[in-house]
Amino acid sequence: MRMVSEVVSIVFGGLVPGFLFGLLAFRVKSRWCPRCGESTDVIQPSPERK
Repeated sequence: MRMVSEVVSIVFGGLVPGFLFGLLAFRVKSRWCPRCGESTDVIQPSPERK
């Protein structure tokens, strides 16, 4: 029984950081257009281009 609890703690110990990393990676990925790769943030035009 002790071995089962150790295995469960090891599995969840690996899943929790992986889940959190996945959430952070999705946020970073969502800043880019999936089709063209351009930034989805609004870019202000430079003063020379007005």
